[in-house]
Amino acid sequence: MRRRFWLEIGPLREGQYTGISQVTAGLAGAMLGDATLDGTPLDGTTLNGAGRARGFFFGRAAVPARVVETALTRGEGEWLEFWLARAEPVAPALAADETAIAIFPNVKTCRRGFAVETQIVHDLSALLTPQFHMPETVRFHASAMAADIASNDLTFCVSEATRQDVLRYLAPPEPGRVRCVYPGPGLAGAVAAPDAPVEPYVLVLGTIEPRKNISVILEFLAAQPHVLTALRFVFLGRHGWGEAPATLLARHGLAAAAEAGRIMFPGYVAAAARDALLARARLMIYPSLFEGFGLPVLEALALGTPVLTTRSSSLMEVGGTVATYFDPFMPGDFGRGLAEALRETPGARTARAAWAAGFSWTRCWRDMLAAIEALPAGEG
Repeated sequence: MRRRFWLEIGPLREGQYTGISQVTAGLAGAMLGDATLDGTPLDGTTLNGAGRARGFFFGRAAVPARVVETALTRGEGEWLEFWLARAEPVAPALAADETAIAIFPNVKTCRRGFAVETQIVHDLSALLTPQFHMPETVRFHASAMAADIASNDLTFCVSEATRQDVLRYLAPPEPGRVRCVYPGPGLAGAVAAPDAPVEPYVLVLGTIEPRKNISVILEFLAAQPHVLTALRFVFLGRHGWGEAPATLLARHGLAAAAEAGRIMFPGYVAAAARDALLARARLMIYPSLFEGFGLPVLEALALGTPVLTTRSSSLMEVGGTVATYFDPFMPGDFGRGLAEALRETPGARTARAAWAAGFSWTRCWRDMLAAIEALPAGEG
């Protein structure tokens, strides 16, 4: 019997692709690029007497592959939201000889609506560190997450740290069906060389919110203002919630440095501009206190850029031995880590890119596919 893999594309409606929407885009791209999903394998042979097919859905409606392709090309969800609001809903067609397999890249929009249901769990931060989330976010995840996982045939976690959290705190009925599958980087493409020399700068990448912990950097700069004479600090990312950048700068006595252009908060930029900034940065800092994976770390390493991040949650899985780490709860350790990360060694750029090459969306999708097809007969 042919298996049709249905990817729920709700996260692709976001206006700016970051985090979960980046993961959804990466997985959708891998599925669109998998020639075995048209029912015929690349080598022309059969797959255990059955073929594979793909499908995309939102709510109760199927979404054509060409629409998903357009959304991925544009790299933002406003167009997709416009299309979904005006399109005539078409129920997903399922042939009598097909098994429907759902892949939910975040929370589930239904339970037991498909023959096989799988879900990607990114982290349990809303449950384990509720102080870093809005109250409504905590309430939603507290009510939905355990029930979602209990209804899954397979649960995919984006890191071993997340997998261990799921096993420890949610006690799924079948622990063997909770698997780790690593995402790939969400880079836009090749990065052109700069036309002119670039003044040295440090890039701090991530949404501006308490969990991302940018205050540890601002506190250091307030205590060591001479660092700003040698390096600009660029905090790249949209404001999520919590104190606004201007408030943070004023609280740390850094408003004058920002007015002089030594500290910058340009907000969110498109993927191609983000990649160019990442590739040319002297260093990328990711000071987050808790992450399910940490895509910015992988993206910086893929471009060969040095990374300073925290010795926390999943981040050491992503950075391996090619990133530099600091303890966010040890006073003074950020300064030590910064000095270490700025000491570049021969061959380090190549080593970072080589490490990151081990993560890819093709590998992620193949690992998911293998796990689904290894389910007992009658499920996958």
